[in-house]
Amino acid sequence: MIKLIASDLDGTLLGKDFRFRPRTLAALEEAAGAGIDIVFVTGRPHRWLDPLRDQMEHDAFAICSNGAVLYHLGTDEVVSTELTDMKDVAAVHPTLAAEFPEASFTLETMDTVFIQGKYEYGPVLEGAQIVEGSFDEVLERADGVVKYLMQVDGADPETLYWRTLPLVEDYLALTIGINGVPLMEMARKGMHKGQTLAKFANERGIKASEVIAFGDMPNDLEMLQWAGEGYAMASGSPRLIEAVGRTCPRFDEDGVAQMIERVVASQPKVI
Repeated sequence: MIKLIASDLDGTLLGKDFRFRPRTLAALEEAAGAGIDIVFVTGRPHRWLDPLRDQMEHDAFAICSNGAVLYHLGTDEVVSTELTDMKDVAAVHPTLAAEFPEASFTLETMDTVFIQGKYEYGPVLEGAQIVEGSFDEVLERADGVVKYLMQVDGADPETLYWRTLPLVEDYLALTIGINGVPLMEMARKGMHKGQTLAKFANERGIKASEVIAFGDMPNDLEMLQWAGEGYAMASGSPRLIEAVGRTCPRFDEDGVAQMIERVVASQPKVI
């Protein structure tokens, strides 16, 4: 019996317009009505979840920033955090900056987004306090880090990943969260969506075998491997699909909605 649906957002539940497809939204509402809990598990920062509130009334939780922040949509509150020690970022940043002089870097704390290099203002930065310039002084601070990112425009994401990994793996976890974008996402070593999801479920008495999960990118891997039923989107990362070995239909085919409809139809009816 499925008690919890855990799903990535972009490329899984949301399109490039940041909106649910109608069938997907209807399936989520049906699942909630059937007594199944829903948690969104995303690489997005919690400040960038307004599109969810604008489209649905479900009082859900969201695991944000690849597991670093547990956020409650209904109350607009951060429930808990799993932050990275600034010292670990400081240990790798000079090396990455030297290896990739053309790169742009972003360092997010709970209250500020620090940016070194060129950037474009977009929805992901809405509501953020932005500080531009060298990270030299920032890296000496004691702030906990939500996420540390490096983007190298024009690079192949997979090639960039394998070049970056040996430079950071002793200090930080490395993943990719956006399809086709050469953006490396880093956080505390050992921290990922799957770890935070497991803790979230355990606190609610839900076993892995009672969880169905969906995702489309490598940052979803551990979550899909932990869940009793973990599905990579057929339209997602080939590396993720190969690692998970189980897929659901493509995003443009309402893949997650199809799977949720089957789950709800097979569940004992709530009386």
